Amino acid sequence: MTAPRLLDVAAAAGVSRATASRVLSGTPRNVAPDLARRVEEAARRLGYRTNHSARALRTGTTGTVGVVVPSLANPYFVQLADALARQVRAAGGQLVVSDAANSPTIEAEQIETLLGGRVDGLLVVPVSAAASGAAVRAAAERAPVVLFDRWAHGSGTVAVTLDNAAAMRLLLEHLDALGRHRIALVAADQASSSGAERLAAFTAARGADATTVLLPSFTTDAGRTAGRRIAERRAEVDAVVCGADVLAVGLVSTLQRAAVSVPGEIAVTGFDDTEMLELLDPPITSIRHPLADMAERALALLRGPAADRTERVERFAPQLVVRASTDADAHA
Repeated sequence: MTAPRLLDVAAAAGVSRATASRVLSGTPRNVAPDLARRVEEAARRLGYRTNHSARALRTGTTGTVGVVVPSLANPYFVQLADALARQVRAAGGQLVVSDAANSPTIEAEQIETLLGGRVDGLLVVPVSAAASGAAVRAAAERAPVVLFDRWAHGSGTVAVTLDNAAAMRLLLEHLDALGRHRIALVAADQASSSGAERLAAFTAARGADATTVLLPSFTTDAGRTAGRRIAERRAEVDAVVCGADVLAVGLVSTLQRAAVSVPGEIAVTGFDDTEMLELLDPPITSIRHPLADMAERALALLRGPAADRTERVERFAPQLVVRASTDADAHA
């Protein structure tokens, strides 16, 4: 059997070839929603796949978007990439994901590799607020580039991020309302804009003398290190805000092994609302990022005119998800 053609999809949907092409190329302007649905359903039913090589020859675009993330070892960045991939696939394109290994040098190399691979645009979650900007700016002079989840100084382009200060306020207000006032922060990687913003928001709210445990990396092992330090100071702390979910996972497991009750003695929060948090005992309170909305906005900026990508930060509102690690009666 021969592979289904665009003409076959158009015939099955009862539309013109031009209409089917607009829908399947991700540019369904002036196409009625019911017609677009018919085209998409016909394409799925027939097993139609977009010919990216043909599209590149015809339009000068490939339908491919690249994204560089700091580390795929962190489940949050896997979740972030998945949110982007869903949006790109829905528009008939494909997402290529690259891992910067938490290194600005490797990040710059990966940016160059993706641009050399004929991506239509590039999303970057910058490793460093100070060190990532130059490579991003150079890339933005050659192709559409948008920063995602984090920003970098001198990047020359727009960043779509979470409102980290608002997220920290939500967590602290929640803990205060539960009568937890001796709150510590466990954080890492202050080189990133998100890490720096979360530390700054915590310090502004609780004062420079508040208990802060700063770690060299966002890993469960770093969280275990923090857990041992917090267990030694259990009389001084009744709640811990972790700057990332992976830190919270390591911290909670270590507290439990040290016979520190969570949330009985110490309440614990994460910050990314990754899926693993609901699998733990107790499930961990966290901040949900509106990744689908953020991805939609970032991709719209990527595909839009260059004038819309002036250097600035667009922030999205966080959502507090309460679970049993802070409130034993919670049912998230």
